[in-house]
Amino acid sequence: MLRTIVALLAKAITSSAISGYGAHRLLLILSSSSSLVLPHPVRSTLTCLVSLAGLTYYLRVWIQDYYIDWSYNDNDSRDLTGHTAVVTGGTVGGLGFAAAELLVRQGATVILTVRTTAKGEAALAKLKQSSSSLDGDDSCASFVVCDFLSELSVRNCAAELKTKCNSGGIDFLILNAGISGRQAVQTDVKNKHSTNNSNGDDTATTIAKIWMTNHVGPWIFAQELMPLLIQAAKRNPLNHPRIVWVSSGAHKKSVIDWDNPFHHKTRRNPSGGLTVLSAYGQSKLANIMHMREYQKRVRECLHHQEIPGTDDSTTTMTTKSSSIERRHSATADVKCFAITPGAVWTNMVVPNTIPILYPIFWAVLRSPTKGAQVIKMACLDNDLNGGEYLSNCYVKESRGIDGCSNNEEQWKQLWELTAQQVEEKVYETFLTTSVDKKID
Repeated sequence: MLRTIVALLAKAITSSAISGYGAHRLLLILSSSSSLVLPHPVRSTLTCLVSLAGLTYYLRVWIQDYYIDWSYNDNDSRDLTGHTAVVTGGTVGGLGFAAAELLVRQGATVILTVRTTAKGEAALAKLKQSSSSLDGDDSCASFVVCDFLSELSVRNCAAELKTKCNSGGIDFLILNAGISGRQAVQTDVKNKHSTNNSNGDDTATTIAKIWMTNHVGPWIFAQELMPLLIQAAKRNPLNHPRIVWVSSGAHKKSVIDWDNPFHHKTRRNPSGGLTVLSAYGQSKLANIMHMREYQKRVRECLHHQEIPGTDDSTTTMTTKSSSIERRHSATADVKCFAITPGAVWTNMVVPNTIPILYPIFWAVLRSPTKGAQVIKMACLDNDLNGGEYLSNCYVKESRGIDGCSNNEEQWKQLWELTAQQVEEKVYETFLTTSVDKKID
């Protein structure tokens, strides 16, 4: 860690020095070759500003992992009227809300999931305002309350969506809701202060919240909604429904702790210690692996004419379909993607801090709308096959320690581990603030 910090500082200082020196030399040349002679204080000020700009740009590239922010240009301006999108984590100012706004602008009907009614009403009002400004239908959006820390809440939300979307299915499912390590820690501190109780296992609770909100909750949610995605695929086989998992570049140096992902071991402290950052990276790695295993399984369901989650756990559809229906089902598809939006200025990334630092955040971080461009690409680009990892509006190879995100055996292993955790309610041991009642 120390070596990484030293290398970062050295490169940042070098970048700043080169920028400043270049500006200084350029100003001297301009002064000597023209009648415009800048006073020394002005030259010094401009040199310092350019030096600071060079430092900021280096930090931006280091954090974002690319030099230029690309946007997705939908050349055919696809009309999404009649399409239904479900976006989790739709709080105003967040990445999910920005993605919902982009879809609404193209005519889609959007259903947001939010943690509280107040957040849902605020998001709904702003989305309808956006739609009205485009002469759209102000009934373009609605919301459902869902807390991904609670299995009961997730299943209740899925049941409500099944009722809402029963006629046409779901065309876009964006699994954006998540929690950072900072948010989980802050929640634990608030809970401890409000209850005036400490059980001595705050770290395990923090890790459990990250794993449950970022992986297990969305795993249950996507499994529950698979029938609606298949329904949409069969309704119009030429229009493939999309599922988008919002992952992160934090997955690159992560690995799944198969023994106990709730209490992630680190290389530095293999006896059982953890860092919140490694736990977050683990959950984002799980997003990519879950996406790829889900892609395999949903296509198997389409191929075998099966829809899980109906009256029986797996119900085979009738074989008395007409030849047209069989031909359509053969071309039907559901495409799955994992994306990283880059470092986006949201409440998850930027802490409550003094305003003087805002210009630095503005220069280094991306806006939610810019971060949502890659989500738009995942939803609309017809050249994508499904199963890709997208970053900055292009296909990028996912990683993980030893390339584990590309290991098919580990995709299956993670699926089976998660299914076992859901069956045994393992998370209830850790989530003392979010224990569900038994679900029949």
